[in-house]
Amino acid sequence: MSLPESLVWHVNHIERFGQLQEKLSTGSQHVAIVGAGMVGTEIAEDLLKAGHKISLIDLNDAPLAQMLPAKATARIRQAIESQGIEFLGGYQVTDVVRNEDDRLEVSYEPLENVQGQANTMTVDHVIASTGLVVDDKLPAAAGIEFNPRTGIVVDAPTLRTNANNVYAIGDCMSIDGVACRYVAPLRAQAATIADDILGHAHAGYDHKPPMIRLKNKAIAVTVVGVPQATGNWQVKTETTDELVMELFDDATDDKAVKATVSLKVPAKPAAKA
Repeated sequence: MSLPESLVWHVNHIERFGQLQEKLSTGSQHVAIVGAGMVGTEIAEDLLKAGHKISLIDLNDAPLAQMLPAKATARIRQAIESQGIEFLGGYQVTDVVRNEDDRLEVSYEPLENVQGQANTMTVDHVIASTGLVVDDKLPAAAGIEFNPRTGIVVDAPTLRTNANNVYAIGDCMSIDGVACRYVAPLRAQAATIADDILGHAHAGYDHKPPMIRLKNKAIAVTVVGVPQATGNWQVKTETTDELVMELFDDATDDKAVKATVSLKVPAKPAAKA
């Protein structure tokens, strides 16, 4: 379902998110976060550390389940739950309404393949962290090719759109059907566009997925390459405190490594004598 705009805060709306921060500064409150991707999981910990009660709701059975294998995401779920975050995996939010006490009633139910019961929780705020969707007004009006989920389609070497003299940069664009959501490549993208506009010779933009880090104190998660939840993931290192897995590309003869994920539980401070 589409969450009601008037009752839900969105992490990608700067002005609205600033208003939420003001409301949360008044004291401890119960916050429901819908969506346990990178951003939702990070916000959950940040708000927990600020003294709020957190319920994290996701369609999948663990955080980051759309980009990492189950063996890795199970550790992330265990880590965030150990902090005191309530994680509700395999559930879909079906309604959000304001009650007579000016609080929010969040209704949620399990997916068809998940055992559980439909339920309702009462919270002070609901934050939607379910991913970015491209605002279609500008590209549609300009006749620019785009996908609502991944972004404006660009030519990879030049970052040109299908419209003459129109380029795209940053998280609004996609290359070969893959969204470009991270800040690190922006400088290289800007340089490519500047060279192309000025007619300077250039080698073309070479998109390299940046290193991804989950900013979470309970568990350190680092990802390099192009991860995906399914595929030929193999364990490289596995201990109580550390897990390293590699995703192999079965489509190539040499079975090159497409992605690597590393998870490590921070060492606990030594007890004082």
